[in-house]
Amino acid sequence: MLVLALESSTSSAKAILYDSAKGVIDICSKRYDPQIGGDGITDTDGVLRLTLEAGKTVAQGKDIAAIAICGTWHSIAICDKNLQPVSKTYSWNYMLPSESCRSIRKNEQLTAELYNRTGCMPHVTYPRQTLLYLQEQGYVFNDKLFISQGAYNFFKLTGVFCESRSTVSGSGLLNIHALEYDDFVLDLLQIKKEQLGQLVSYQEIQPLNEFGANILGVSRGIPVVPAPPDGALNQVSSGAGSVDRMTISIGTSAALRLTSDHPFLPENRQLWCYYGVTDWIVGAATAGAGNCINWFVQQCCGNRWTFEELETSPEVWESTPVFLPFLFGERCPGWQDERLGGFYAIKASHSIHDMYRAVQAGILFNLFQCFEVIRQIRKPKDLIVSGGILNSRQWVQMMADIFQSEVKCVKNLHASSTGAAILGFHAAGAIKDIKTFETDYEGAVRIPENPESAGYYTEQYQRYLHWYEITR
Repeated sequence: MLVLALESSTSSAKAILYDSAKGVIDICSKRYDPQIGGDGITDTDGVLRLTLEAGKTVAQGKDIAAIAICGTWHSIAICDKNLQPVSKTYSWNYMLPSESCRSIRKNEQLTAELYNRTGCMPHVTYPRQTLLYLQEQGYVFNDKLFISQGAYNFFKLTGVFCESRSTVSGSGLLNIHALEYDDFVLDLLQIKKEQLGQLVSYQEIQPLNEFGANILGVSRGIPVVPAPPDGALNQVSSGAGSVDRMTISIGTSAALRLTSDHPFLPENRQLWCYYGVTDWIVGAATAGAGNCINWFVQQCCGNRWTFEELETSPEVWESTPVFLPFLFGERCPGWQDERLGGFYAIKASHSIHDMYRAVQAGILFNLFQCFEVIRQIRKPKDLIVSGGILNSRQWVQMMADIFQSEVKCVKNLHASSTGAAILGFHAAGAIKDIKTFETDYEGAVRIPENPESAGYYTEQYQRYLHWYEITR
């Protein structure tokens, strides 16, 4: 049985063909060029076109049993009454609402109301804040419709205007307790429920229409699964439905996720809480990770050093500089869009290797800040790590030592699309219950912590917190 997964991420479109017996059998990926967009703004129809082109490449003429769509947690476009886009799609890294968000966060009562209702802080990450900003700029919403990129792709393939509850939970528009659009937020935005897609689950599939069938070169009428977001699908593919498993993905940015059977909103508001595919997900996201590594290699090293060369120096248990990884603002735990990053406590004796290790450590310390809040809920039994960090054994070992826990390295380069494919196989009848899906972790590389390093990294973490606090 073949299932086609179509993913539109922040920076690229991807199509993957899955065989129920063999797994991945074909992949086509297309990065967005400058004409499609960048810096948090993309052409809605352009993204759709690239995604369908990738899908046609791997699926044309094949006997596809189902199509599953993967979107992102934070995107929104404005459309006319016929669902034709009249704006670009705005994503989590659209930074212009930053000043508006900071102004809202000064209003303690409004900040608490928004967070406690939706699990989403006033921050540029969330489409709710983009809409508020556009409204402040004079945009009139009374005759417009609003849609995520994933839902737009689904609409074009089925003719049905609906949104995954999971996707909307990451928009700041959903009441995280009732799992319906939040009336308080809609009143704040001066929009009505009728301007938004009907909320659905992954089980509310629709048949592929003629347009989609012709573009993709597959049979009309096959089931299409509504578009959950990448982060929620990552939980599905990692088999992290268990409350004892935490997934940590470290790529361009980073995220920690823990499945929960109820909404959890800490009083300090340092975490987010969204709805996943079947359960709630408590977590944190950081804006700086691999993008900080790339910045250091390109801007500080002038691309004269490779990653391998920067890691060749012997490990010396001395203090490195402190690096705050907020070159792209801060998401969790402080939610300061406009925060700046950089090096502190640099000595003349520090080498380029020391500075590189400081960047690696600073990224992990930011994640560890969030981990300390999450484990107040429940300390996870397993830490399942994926993403670009796995290309560096040194960096993974540093993570195990900072977290003082064994980490399981799962090199699933297509975790989100795999999660979508699982929903596709469910839609086609091959999987009865996605909550019973289990990933085989026996082949995962396990990196144990080094107890001897605990004292050193505790001291370095305290130095990081010192500079974090005084630059707040």
